[in-house]
Order: sequence, then structure tokens, then C-alpha cells
Amino acid sequence: MKIYNKNNKAFTLLFTALLIITICADRSFAQQSGHIEYNSALFDYSKLNVSELKKDADLYFDMFNKTKSKKEKNLYLNAAQNKYYIITKAEPSNIEAYAQLGRIYGIKNRPRLAKEYFFKATNINAYDPFANFYFGEFYFNKQDYKRALKHYNIAYNNGYNTRYELNLRLATIYEKFADLINAKKFYEVLYSMKPDAEIQKKIQLLNELNYDKSEYYHIIRE
Repeated sequence: MKIYNKNNKAFTLLFTALLIITICADRSFAQQSGHIEYNSALFDYSKLNVSELKKDADLYFDMFNKTKSKKEKNLYLNAAQNKYYIITKAEPSNIEAYAQLGRIYGIKNRPRLAKEYFFKATNINAYDPFANFYFGEFYFNKQDYKRALKHYNIAYNNGYNTRYELNLRLATIYEKFADLINAKKFYEVLYSMKPDAEIQKKIQLLNELNYDKSEYYHIIRE
């Protein structure tokens, strides 16, 4: 019996076909594009297994992040989107599903829908760290650092204070705002979490009296 590995073209074609079948099956429940729901009046979403849906959605999203193929990225991202959307129908209070849809629409460069889903998540719980962290990421990627800082601080104060990525974002934003005291504080936290030569260099630069006149200072603020 012939065994196919991940690099085998036949295996890739077979897997892609199965994935397309899965996506088509999901769309029999709900069509995300334009928010069209087929047979929604007849289908009882509450009977669906949300745990299984989440497991599948998270897997697709993880595979989207890992694959290098643009075609596969689109397939995985759409599959994850459909699964998370169905979760919101089966469990309308599921904050994580709304936040994940916000992330997906951010990736797809559809900011209006991204914000719509992030607001749905934070309207359920304004202090949810997961939703606020990724809402902050959305604004950070748009270089809207003031709004990003607002959501990052909420996430930080509600359980995400030990998250490396969040401390890095806060350090970066405070440095851009020329709040060097807070920037140094968060860089020091980062260094205590994971000693790194680049972080150490930033701390040393922040300690220099002429830091605000340095070329580095003007570059980082651009």
C-alpha cells in the first residue's frame, strides 16, 4: 500500500477535496458572505455540539497560521470563519467566537465587519481579556495606537499581564508616545520573562540622558 506524505501532490489534492466538502457542508447551515442563513427557520442550532465546532474552528485557524500556501490559507480561513459563525448561532453569548470572527475579518481587510464582531464580543463582557487583546491587535495593525492602548490595558488588567506579546505591545506603544518611564517598565518586564539582547539594548537606550535627541528615537516614533 502506498503511503503519501505531506509533500505528495496526490495527498494534497485529496486533502483539499475533503476540505472543500467540509466547507460546503458548513455552508448548508450558514452562508457567512452577506449573512445569508439557509433554512435558518427550520434548523435548531442549539442542538449542535459547540465544543466540537470550536475544536474544528480552532484547528482550521491554526492550520491557516501554519501553512505557507496562499490557496490553503484561504480555504482554512474560510472554514474557520464558517465554524465560528455557526458557534455564534448555536451559542449567542460565546465571546471567543465573536472575537475570532473579528480577527478573521481583520485578516481579510474588512474593518467594518471586524469591528462589528469585536464590539459584539465586548458588549457581552467589556472586560474580557481575549476579546480586548485581539481588539487591541486590530487597532495596533491599523496604527491606531490610542485605541489599541485602551483595549490592551483592559486585557492587561484582567488576566493577561503575564503575556509576553501584550507586554511587548505596551512597551512599543508607550515608546511611540514618548512615555519613556512606562516604556522602560514594560521592556524590563519583557527582559525578566525572556532575556534578549535587543530588549536589553532598548533598556540601555532608554537610560541614556540624550535618548530623546538620538536618531533611534526619531525612527521608532515614525
